[in-house]
Amino acid sequence: MISWMQKHRKYLVVTIWISTIAFVGAGFVGWGAYSYNRDKSNSIATVGEKEITIDELQSTYSNLYSYYNQMMGGKLTKEAAEKLHLQDIALNQLIQEALLINYARAHGITALEDEVLAKIQSIEAFQENGKFDKKRYFQVLRSIGTDANKFEKNLKKEIIIDKLTKMLNLPATSLDTKMIFASAYMEDDLAAKKISVDPSTVKVSDDELKKYWEAHKNSYLSKKSYRLAAIKIVASTIEVSDEDIKKYYNEHKEMFRGADDKIASFEDSKARVKAKLQKKRAKTEALKKYLALKNGKINADENITVSEGNSDVPLAKIRIAAKGSYIKSIELPDGFMTAQLIAVEEPAPLSFEKAKEMAKKELVAQKAHKLLEAKAKEELASLKDLKEIGFVTREDTDKLDFLAKNEAAAFLNHLFSTAEKKGYYLLQNSAVIYQIKDQKLYDADRFAKKQNKLKQSVDALKANSIRESLIKRLQKQYKIEKHIKG
Repeated sequence: MISWMQKHRKYLVVTIWISTIAFVGAGFVGWGAYSYNRDKSNSIATVGEKEITIDELQSTYSNLYSYYNQMMGGKLTKEAAEKLHLQDIALNQLIQEALLINYARAHGITALEDEVLAKIQSIEAFQENGKFDKKRYFQVLRSIGTDANKFEKNLKKEIIIDKLTKMLNLPATSLDTKMIFASAYMEDDLAAKKISVDPSTVKVSDDELKKYWEAHKNSYLSKKSYRLAAIKIVASTIEVSDEDIKKYYNEHKEMFRGADDKIASFEDSKARVKAKLQKKRAKTEALKKYLALKNGKINADENITVSEGNSDVPLAKIRIAAKGSYIKSIELPDGFMTAQLIAVEEPAPLSFEKAKEMAKKELVAQKAHKLLEAKAKEELASLKDLKEIGFVTREDTDKLDFLAKNEAAAFLNHLFSTAEKKGYYLLQNSAVIYQIKDQKLYDADRFAKKQNKLKQSVDALKANSIRESLIKRLQKQYKIEKHIKG
């Protein structure tokens, strides 16, 4: 999931206020990776005439964290957020918004007080029985650590950017849609077949394997590992009274919502409240153990070894710790851990016996690939026994019933990316031999069926293109000065 999000993150456009529910109850997530010049007061960047404050960065980062955390089912860790570079995404988002605000100001685009009020009154989180409730509005804002001035300032910014975005949106013309359609739905009259090489038939001698390992042994390394003297605090073992649970619920009830997004009753959320309170107290207990361990008043409960790549223990704090130092409040799935770093074992080449199976798997795969490619070239020369598929587009994976869905999608993507009329396409353990017999550029019936949906995609494509072009122009027009480093 993390790798997918990194690849597509530039398309995940998140507005200032992603969603009320993500914002309400999310609290602020400390980002802490930036330092800023305090001579610039509360400003962390200046874009044209617009100052970006540290509060805005904190709020935007918190919203982004909540957004990605929801996408990952509540499993986003701070370490994963660092890998996603959420701090950089938040700052870049604010800079782009500031560029657009400068542009909007220059053209007299603003947000009226009535528009801000209407926006606030439409937000369900501020309503009671379907109507805006002023008391609830201020209560919710207090619960998330902000005030009406800051919140309404953000809403004004959102309204201005929304107005500007709507002004820049140019609907797709019929010609635009037809051009995209012709590119996406070109049809090839295809004949093809699948050939394969069974890796289990590939023979590898011990001498070959030993020689291969010798040449690649630095590729087969042990995992870097850390030996720790540790004390674990399991949250579920922490005793909490019903009175404490009730008190915690009353103080934080905004955090506990049901499927209907309304605050759940105490009875319905009691188990969640208890778990939350136990986790909080487990952290406090772990801090006490850390101080006692560091001061030599207690001994560790156990010695453990954790390794890169296969440990349930988060390693961010451990990686930067010095040998012999003490580490506090390492969050675990079921609680917290404090520990002393005893030793670090660096990666080292594995012995032949330990690396043998990995090396054999790679060598067999290489030999099978060479055999497959040789066989594909031989089959391509004759083009015998090809199956007549008929006309296909990029979407017609079902017509290639001799391939798995993902294989068919990859092959069709290749087919419509090459100018060759015949060829072969290598899959993992198989290959497709193919020949294009004819081609159609435009199918009126298919276009009629796809036109409305396609127009929406082209509208979005044009809007994104115009926005990106405008941002690039504004980056040259307005001075961008960062007062932070990180």
